[in-house]
Amino acid sequence: MTLSLYPPETSEIPVALLKDLSDQQFGDLYSCDRFTASVLANRFRYIVDNMCGQLISQAFSPILRDYTDLSAALTGPPSIRHAMPAVAQSLPLFFGSIPEGARGALEEYGIDQLVDGDVIIVNDPYRAGTHVNDVCFIRPAFVDGEFIGALTIRAHMLDWGGKVMGGFTLDKGSLYEDGLVVAPELIYHAGEPVRPMFKMIRDNTRFAPMVLPDIETINACLKAADDQLSETYVRYGQDAFVGAMRYACDASAETMQQAIAELPDGDYRGEAKLDSNGLGAAETALHAKVLIRKRGPNIEFDFSGSSAATPSSLNCMWAEAKSAVVIATKWLVDPKTPYTSGASRSIDVLVPPDTFMNPSPPLCSNLYWVPMHCMITAIMRALNPVLGEDAVALDSGDSILHVGEGLTEGGEPWFVPAGGVLHSLPWGATQSGDADSGQLSLYLNLVWSGDEPSEADQPYVVLNRDYRADSGGPGQHRGGAGSVVDTLWLEAGNHRAFAFMSDRSDGGGVSGGSPGAPAGAWLLPPASTAEVADGVFLPNTLPSSAYAEAVPMYGTFDPETNELDAVNGTYHLALHPVAGERGTILRSYCGGGGGWGDPFRRPVDAVLADVRNEYVSLEGAALDYGVVIEGDPHHDPEGLRVDPEATARLRDR
Repeated sequence: MTLSLYPPETSEIPVALLKDLSDQQFGDLYSCDRFTASVLANRFRYIVDNMCGQLISQAFSPILRDYTDLSAALTGPPSIRHAMPAVAQSLPLFFGSIPEGARGALEEYGIDQLVDGDVIIVNDPYRAGTHVNDVCFIRPAFVDGEFIGALTIRAHMLDWGGKVMGGFTLDKGSLYEDGLVVAPELIYHAGEPVRPMFKMIRDNTRFAPMVLPDIETINACLKAADDQLSETYVRYGQDAFVGAMRYACDASAETMQQAIAELPDGDYRGEAKLDSNGLGAAETALHAKVLIRKRGPNIEFDFSGSSAATPSSLNCMWAEAKSAVVIATKWLVDPKTPYTSGASRSIDVLVPPDTFMNPSPPLCSNLYWVPMHCMITAIMRALNPVLGEDAVALDSGDSILHVGEGLTEGGEPWFVPAGGVLHSLPWGATQSGDADSGQLSLYLNLVWSGDEPSEADQPYVVLNRDYRADSGGPGQHRGGAGSVVDTLWLEAGNHRAFAFMSDRSDGGGVSGGSPGAPAGAWLLPPASTAEVADGVFLPNTLPSSAYAEAVPMYGTFDPETNELDAVNGTYHLALHPVAGERGTILRSYCGGGGGWGDPFRRPVDAVLADVRNEYVSLEGAALDYGVVIEGDPHHDPEGLRVDPEATARLRDR
């Protein structure tokens, strides 16, 4: 299956650079002047960002209110093939699926069947991508009966039915286990709710008191954005309105084509793997293989040879293959300009059928972002050698997901959808400097509201959230540090924790840098930590005895001691929910980002500062950076001193 990402929205593609067009040529092409086109392009971006901001501030469920798992987009009329001139600065995960979902839903339902105030709902992953919880709400915009474009909000619904509360689990063999699947249908008609659709949703979600008000809030945000868009259309007129949409897409197409053209022509290969298919041990690992063919300003990504689709939650749809490609390409070669559908105009993607990035019905895609991250990693491994000093080290691996549920002592159900051990995932270093240790993955732009909002509603307390010493990949520029999160559970319950790219030891650093430390997680019963805890608090490094009774959740462990051992250990993934008694602690290690450049070229003062700030240990400074530091970083950090003679001996080896 070869996909041409967003084919040219119009035959009127400029033959010269936009900056080289005369005022007359620009006006003839876009039916407005440069200033008006720029104003309208920014107006479009404001409208979609404002939609997201309003929803975040007014949402009821924590997945939207506290974690902002949502995005929005504007797509144009059929005359420009539903081009997307603006998408919100929230989740790049949805870059590929939002415009495809909106265009497909409008064409399937029929624009001629819609009226002002209608809202279409669709969440079928085979139509709109991602998974069933990510529901698209699409409002067509009309002025005097003429369709001028569509506004879409894609928002994660806290629960959408299915075999487990919240939806997140590994062992969904088909879409029939995943939850309510909706083809393009009306949820609002002429501004009024479609009662049968609301009743169907109410009868399928476990959290109707939050989900239904969220839908009403989404409708209000769409209406407000529709009012802004229609006012803009009336003020500037049809020709300038549509011309500015085309201009926004052409501008991003131009910068992407220029960036691609600067890469040397050639064929480049990359590969990445997921630790398992979610149903077995390491021998079931899934591999994403990519062959990149670059010629002039055009580039093709061929994923032939990748692993077959799996009867678990670890598939993603063809729309996510698009998202993975555009995210990686934008990140590596054209990171500074706004994304539109035009940015993908010179990109083709080949996704073979029945692979885990293009499954056939009825396979499920509940954990779709994990295969996406694997594809992004494969692309980075293919292009980094070509980029030279502009290469970007790999990040820490895919985002870590924890889901907990149970009953309180009073018999009331509790549920933590995804946030109990939310990590700030470190990035990889670049030639510009050290990587950030406190970010989410590059395909996420969630807002983390801190622990307190979730602790107020859920039966856990975060005891510790700290960086792990020596976890960032050593380099002239250090990779982002991994973190440790300890959560104390105040009620008995069942826990699931997933991460499928837990080990970057097969390559994460670039230009001589080294990979970051691996990830892992354990469920620690109260008895296992009683002797080492300071009250309820645990040190960042535990003795071997503390892991003896621990239950490994994911990672590569020594089978005898349950400690992390990425070199000689055995990969383990808890395939089923693990029961934890009251007082259990979930300890989760996030991996580190890769380093850039030779670690022995890192300035000595920078290594001293790393030890002072506990990013690097005394031992790590000597072993990884060749810097000998004397003193006690824990009790006298200002008294740390470099031993210049010993350092010179190490660095001269």
